[in-house]
Amino acid sequence: MKYCKHNIKLLPSVPEPKYVVFTDFDETYLAHQNREDYKNDLKELEEYLLNETYQKQIFFGWVTGSSLTSVFDKINKCGLTLLPHFIASSLGTELIYFNQNQYAEKDKIWENNLMKTGFSENLVNNLVSFLKLDNIHLTPQPQIADCPFLKNYYYHQQNDLIDNQAILKIKELVKKAGIQVNISQANPLSGDPNNCYDVDFIPSGTGKKHIVNFILQQTNVSYQNSIAFGESGNDIEMLQTVRHGYLVGNATRGNASYQ
Repeated sequence: MKYCKHNIKLLPSVPEPKYVVFTDFDETYLAHQNREDYKNDLKELEEYLLNETYQKQIFFGWVTGSSLTSVFDKINKCGLTLLPHFIASSLGTELIYFNQNQYAEKDKIWENNLMKTGFSENLVNNLVSFLKLDNIHLTPQPQIADCPFLKNYYYHQQNDLIDNQAILKIKELVKKAGIQVNISQANPLSGDPNNCYDVDFIPSGTGKKHIVNFILQQTNVSYQNSIAFGESGNDIEMLQTVRHGYLVGNATRGNASYQ
């Protein structure tokens, strides 16, 4: 897949980074409300990153549940002018670099690791069908063709007792199947329906937490110099994996107690 470079700047290369900064994309790096103060804040942040990442030896990237196609749609729609050093898209099941030498180039080591997991659409379909027998109904989200290792569903909330039992059953079944599931409160500001959980099936050994560990290993950056920002339930593990993890001010309900 080719991505338009027109009017998009690249961060300067940082061959030997001292710090790695990870941030969620939707409603953390990019606010979807069309407010002038948000636009000004984003412009200021882009200028800071462009001017300071090389000087401070910062390797900077977005770690997002969105597909790469969706990310670029939002870049075009919202007028972003700067790409990070890397984008870990589709809940960290894709890792793509952006610099003068690696524009939209996937990390081959990460991709090969995913190919060995046995994850498949057929496996997920069987799990969803099995859950339906237990009266646990998952609604498929629109699937993006470039997300072979991420299958997204919604679980529509009923009440705390039923929901907790359903979540426990989903996690138990997924564990037996040898894959992973990420369950978090859906965010209507990002286009999700109200009163839903995102239920995201991914291969074992992937996700935002594992992306953090992989990037730190590949860059040889100390855990002490790892920083992350997020706002939703699927960011918590990422924030707990770094030394300095921060929930931003608009964190979704249920995450404000994170320390």
